[in-house]
Order: sequence, then structure tokens, then C-alpha cells
Amino acid sequence: MRFVSLSLVAAAVALAALPAQSLELPKRKPGLWEMKSTSGEGAPPMVMQQCTDEAFETQMQKMALETSKTMCSKNDMKREGNTITGSAECKMGSISVTSKSVATGDFTSAYKVVVNSTFNPPMMGKSSDTSVIEARWVGACAPGQKPGMPTMPNMPVPATPAPKK
Repeated sequence: MRFVSLSLVAAAVALAALPAQSLELPKRKPGLWEMKSTSGEGAPPMVMQQCTDEAFETQMQKMALETSKTMCSKNDMKREGNTITGSAECKMGSISVTSKSVATGDFTSAYKVVVNSTFNPPMMGKSSDTSVIEARWVGACAPGQKPGMPTMPNMPVPATPAPKK
């Protein structure tokens, strides 16, 4: 599980460099998005849903840019239509991560990100990994679901606390 999450962080950091490259970073359409993430051979996919809006997208892009500035020594990105390709060299603790990414989609109905990463030294015995994130817009956020609030399938949306009197 730790390997999957670190690989997905590498994917996010690789894409976070878009603003630094004077590219317009696509923002997801407001509403509920379902994201399926896979990493490594034979690993089961992780599926989650997340509510988003304009303010949350802006906040996440700002945080991603700040993270990439501190973690990455190289970020090269190129956009052609609905395809963004990139390469990044980042440091995650004592591990150097070199990533090549391809993001496709319109970010209003769906997108897909494929990231091929190498790790030096190997992470949990692996020197490379491929992470895939496939996302699709599913509609309006669930009642009571706040932007940024993730949910896992078959789990109820956490109740919003009642305002204090």
C-alpha cells in the first residue's frame, strides 16, 4: 500500500509542474469525480470519489506547485491539444524518482494519467513502476459532501457536524 501511494505522489508531483512551465493547468469540472488508481503488476485498483469545485481546484494546484518546487530539480512539460507529456526528477526522502508522464482527456468529463517512474535506490525492492489514474465525472456532489472530501465505494458520506449554537 505504501508503494502505491508513493507512486501516485510521484505522478501528482510530475503533473504539478505545469504552471511553472507556463502551461495552463487544466481544472476538473466541478462536481463528483470517480478516480481509479493502479500501480504495479497484480495490485488491485484503488477507487475513490471526490467532490470538487473551483476554489478546491485552485487550492490543490497551488499546493502541488509549492510541493514540486521543493521536491523536484527538473520538470519539463509540453501540451498538445488534450495531451500533456512530461518528465520530472524529484526527491522523496532519500529516494530519487525519475518520472515520465502522459495525461490525456478534457478534464470536464474524463482524463487518464500514465506515469512511468524509476526509483534510486529501489523502493520496497522495486526499481520501477507504472501508475495509472483514470478519472471520470459522475455528476453532482452527494448531499453534505464538501469539496475535497473523498469517499470510498460502499462507504457513506461522513455526516456534516451541526453548527454550534
